[in-house]
Amino acid sequence: MKRSALLVALGLVGCGAPERTAEDFAADPDAAEAVVAACGAGRAERECEAARQGLAEARRQARMRVYERAF
Repeated sequence: MKRSALLVALGLVGCGAPERTAEDFAADPDAAEAVVAACGAGRAERECEAARQGLAEARRQARMRVYERAF
């Protein structure tokens, strides 16, 4: 019984959401801003660096779109 409960618990842990990458955050800047704000507030997040990189990339892409429209 204990063995099956342990296997079920490990299975549930393994099914957790995967960590998002910088590319994921670049595609969703609102989520990146939320995670960066949470990191700045002192909450420990494993995705802080990826969110910062993704937010920077999203902002860079937005600047490039503005630049391209100017020409």
